[in-house]
Amino acid sequence: MPKVIKRYQNRKLYDTEDSCYVTLEDIRDMIKQGEDVQIIDNATKEDLTSVTLAQIILEAERKQKGLLPINTFKQIIQSGGEVLKGIVQDEFKRVRTFVDKQIKPTVESVQSIPTVASEIRQLKSKIEALERKLKAYEPKR
Repeated sequence: MPKVIKRYQNRKLYDTEDSCYVTLEDIRDMIKQGEDVQIIDNATKEDLTSVTLAQIILEAERKQKGLLPINTFKQIIQSGGEVLKGIVQDEFKRVRTFVDKQIKPTVESVQSIPTVASEIRQLKSKIEALERKLKAYEPKR
């Protein structure tokens, strides 16, 4: 279950799990730490997660000046987000290929160690969960 953050009309963000107000930076940090968050408008119950994440990226761009090239932003807008989805999918495939070619043989050789085998099962679960989340972002056909 994702951590639910409520957004109030005054734009304040409230972490319902920890019972405290949070900032965009706090949400960014949660995501960096691997937490799954969902931002909900308190009045309408509308899911504002994607809008809030885009806001976090915009703030990072504003602070770092040139986080992404301008042409990348233009391509995202022109494609309706399809370019961004393609970038994420390509990166996922690249990582998967690296894991299969470079890491998998090593992991298979040490799987006989009980603690390593347990950690590998946990990692497989996490990868499968990430794959399910990625599929959820694919357009419905």
